[in-house]
Amino acid sequence: MDSLESDDQLTIINRSTEHRISKKLIRRIPYFDKMLSHECLESKENKVVLDFDEKTFKMILDWIEMGLMYIKMDNVINLCNMADYFGINDDLVKDCVTYFHENFRISNLPVIIPQVTSTSKLVNSSALNAFICRHFLKIVKPAFWWDFPFETIDYICKLDLMIDSEITVFDATMEWVMKWDHYSKKSHVKVLLNSFRWCHMESKHLTKVKENTLIKYEGFEPILCSPRDVDCDCIFNRTKQEYFIVIEKLMDTDLRIKVLDSNFLPLVNQVVQLDASMPMNVFHDEHISDISFDSGRKMVRVDWKQNKYRLLDSEAYVSHHSEIAKCFESRFVPTHYQDTQNPSSCENIYGSSLLEANGKFVLLRIDDGLVAYWSDPKPGNIEFKLFEDENNFISTILGENIYIITENSDFMTFKIGREGEFEIDDLKKLAEQFKFDDFFIASSQVGNEIFLVDKFTKNVFRFSWFFEEWDPIGLLINYDCSQTGGQKELSELLTFTTAFLSINAIRPCLKRKLDSMN
Repeated sequence: MDSLESDDQLTIINRSTEHRISKKLIRRIPYFDKMLSHECLESKENKVVLDFDEKTFKMILDWIEMGLMYIKMDNVINLCNMADYFGINDDLVKDCVTYFHENFRISNLPVIIPQVTSTSKLVNSSALNAFICRHFLKIVKPAFWWDFPFETIDYICKLDLMIDSEITVFDATMEWVMKWDHYSKKSHVKVLLNSFRWCHMESKHLTKVKENTLIKYEGFEPILCSPRDVDCDCIFNRTKQEYFIVIEKLMDTDLRIKVLDSNFLPLVNQVVQLDASMPMNVFHDEHISDISFDSGRKMVRVDWKQNKYRLLDSEAYVSHHSEIAKCFESRFVPTHYQDTQNPSSCENIYGSSLLEANGKFVLLRIDDGLVAYWSDPKPGNIEFKLFEDENNFISTILGENIYIITENSDFMTFKIGREGEFEIDDLKKLAEQFKFDDFFIASSQVGNEIFLVDKFTKNVFRFSWFFEEWDPIGLLINYDCSQTGGQKELSELLTFTTAFLSINAIRPCLKRKLDSMN
């Protein structure tokens, strides 16, 4: 190549690959146009060294030469990062964003995870990890989990997953090992066992692990860390992320949100302000939490870092849920539907609830004796019109059962079978002092308990499975300690519920609390 021809060419070394391209063509990219215009050192030498994903970079070069680009999940995040870095027109970035949010499915995780970093555009590792942790029990369904490669399984199992027991992660991992090509998967067992937080596994579950045939074959013995070992990988107990949530209405539109641990001890007491413009992205920042309430008919999104919230009514809640459900769509994940005519128990009962437990969403509809139930409903199954009518029952879900209390104080359970079938059992009618309009009902998945809270007296009741009675266990009272005499704060109890919150989400509040004590 003569010097004249060489001067018209730019050599780009991206990682280990060398590309030669016309300077006239490469100037179509603002980054290179600016470099060549200002005669940077690299441009004087006609050579530039870069460090980008090679396949995606080659796509960029082909695009400026051919005028055509093919976006897919394998490259969409890398492409978005590169377009932003090179200053390519906003239309390409917008196309990447639109494509990703309209087409992402859980089955795409193996190609998405390697592209994501702490600073990546479109979705960063914090947002992706928050989504994975929140929906882990849905992700481990066979339709997705069994087909994931080892790298994806290993990545997911190391996260601070929202689980009620470490055995859940062990069982999911063993299922993956034993399905599809299990001979080659067995070679990864020793590495995957390091993903479990053995210090937080119950003794009965440790016994189960030791009795596992594959574990015996590997000769593995769980290593329990010393309680004083601050460098222990088990230092954070990911089975302790379910909390009681108390939300109160203050003056104007402000809310006070309190987060209580399993013993009702306060961890967070935060006043948040309304922000109706808060984005409702499925992939949100790690310091944001979604809390559903009002028997699965409303939701509040809380930004713990910015002290803001957005309240979703039934229509907005159903719409947002449909976006989440779309991520888990698969022809291998069936929607179980059952209905029954039960006029004796459900006559004059109306309403709908969209509930979540054990890694699945459940839609319950009661219409004057007709009871319909969807397990893992598709977006098309969840119509807003189901929520337009008045509701005369409150509900909660615990394990495989839905519990409802009607305006006539009837207490019933809907027992859901493995194939989606269900039966209706009547429990003891609530005592006369219980008034339907005065109560919130909530359940603890970890504690296997159901609670009632009186919105006016703030009395808390727990259901006794043995006696089938509601036992009073405490009283929620607000005191403003900044005022003389510790006067009670004026507020209206909007809801009492439970929710899984990641420690990363509420960490800004915990830090502020710690700083205020110093």
